[in-house]
Amino acid sequence: MTTISSDPVPSVGPRRPRMLRDAHADVLVETFVVIGILTILVTRAYLHATGYPQIGGSTLHIAHALWGGLAMVIALVIVFSFLGALPRMVAVVAGGIGFGLFLDEVGKFVTQTNDYFFQPSVAIMYVVVVALLLLNRWIHDARRRSGSEDLANAAATAADGLVRGLTASRRDQARQQLRRAAATGTDPGTVAAVEELLAHCGTRPAGRFDGVGRRLHDRATAVLDATRTLWIAALALTVYSTTGVVHALATLAEDLDGGTGSDIATIGQLCGSLVAFVLCWAAILRLRAGGIRQVRMLRAAALVTILLTEVFNFVAEEFGALINVAVGLLALVVFSRRIAALEHVTEHAEMSE
Repeated sequence: MTTISSDPVPSVGPRRPRMLRDAHADVLVETFVVIGILTILVTRAYLHATGYPQIGGSTLHIAHALWGGLAMVIALVIVFSFLGALPRMVAVVAGGIGFGLFLDEVGKFVTQTNDYFFQPSVAIMYVVVVALLLLNRWIHDARRRSGSEDLANAAATAADGLVRGLTASRRDQARQQLRRAAATGTDPGTVAAVEELLAHCGTRPAGRFDGVGRRLHDRATAVLDATRTLWIAALALTVYSTTGVVHALATLAEDLDGGTGSDIATIGQLCGSLVAFVLCWAAILRLRAGGIRQVRMLRAAALVTILLTEVFNFVAEEFGALINVAVGLLALVVFSRRIAALEHVTEHAEMSE
């Protein structure tokens, strides 16, 4: 039986990195944000249905932002105290609920009158959520994971697997990380040691929902990558941006005729919709040619819609703008997947020449 050497392991590289990225953290952050959004929607719906009750009696008012802070503290204590994937997921759920409860009361924090119903508060929530998602994507997409990060992630998987066992998919993912680490010059002895730890991990059967999840993933992939879906997303975004321009111009004309002056939200909606309008029509007129440039223009239009137009839509319409965000997000996913596929084809063609 092979044993792991107790000799000191050589340094991974000439310079030890201070911060290593978790390969699963991007999904955890996105889950945290989604749970926070759902918490806001459920909280608002519950308060509206019950007449906005208050906890604390006639003297005190225990705002639900305090419960949100408590939930986030609980999430931090769980992360600090326990190892493994399950405690982290529990912390994500608790933290997401706490984040949503806290963010829901942002109107009280930015107004002198503690106005929970401050109209721009929904736009502030939206900006915070978008900024957090963009930061998350920048952290994980700005550069490829280093050999040290791949090695550390594989070692963390092995450590968890020694106690709980590993599914086949997690074992394969860890071995792919080790192969990438080895390819970047990581010490072969260190890679072999982690590989041996993986070999000692028991096999954990896939969960009852894994098969359903895989089928849903395959079905969603087939739908999102279809050419028909690309055209539907392009046409939907084009119609949406065109409607946005017309609506903003009509609102602006009414404001000027009424002598009330132009509203900043209307001007913002007009600017964002106009940029998306130009990009969409310029792309869709040549989309049949199948070039990557047109799809990139459509993705830019979706980003403008999500990052600019929808901010002002939330100021004007509050939660009524959620449907518009869903349209922009779905279109962005479709365009990003098509761009990734076209770039992969281009890279493969260049390598084969």
